[in-house]
Amino acid sequence: MANFLEIKIPVKKDEGWNKWAKEMRSKIRAAGIPVRWQMFHYHMTILFLDDDNCVKDLNQEFEQCMSVFYSLPITIDKLDAFTTGDGASHIIYLTSSQVPSQILTIADDARTLADSLNANYDKRPFKPHVTLGRVSADKVSLEQLQSVLHRINQPMFNCILNEAEHRYFRGDKIKTWKLKYGYH
Repeated sequence: MANFLEIKIPVKKDEGWNKWAKEMRSKIRAAGIPVRWQMFHYHMTILFLDDDNCVKDLNQEFEQCMSVFYSLPITIDKLDAFTTGDGASHIIYLTSSQVPSQILTIADDARTLADSLNANYDKRPFKPHVTLGRVSADKVSLEQLQSVLHRINQPMFNCILNEAEHRYFRGDKIKTWKLKYGYH
């Protein structure tokens, strides 16, 4: 079963976020774009594994890896879209114009651990993003979607990332880690 390592994005309780997200969805709907929204579980996937042959071993390695990382600040300030590798969908996402180096280090470390265990994982280049929704590529072109997105006012959201999770795809949690308090 597919599983992944993620960093949670703590925006659910932010009134500014909730207001902006509602307005953003409304503007996209008004443009006639049908979106399957991902609601309430906002996260940044660090590593997506295609099977669970190494879950126990990976979890132990992730435990060691997460023990050295501190919580970190991030500014989410960019709304955009990209097309999935198979071309079937466009992903509406948020990201940061200045991704903290610690996120890139966590992703590199997770891939190194997966390689050491011969785990089968998605080897596409790491693209730090928070998925908001999916649009079927046969409904609208990427350029049309981006044209709508780029007209939406994107405020900056500042948050502290302090929790990582290893979980099954659309399923149960395997393990959750609180990152050390404070950031460097």
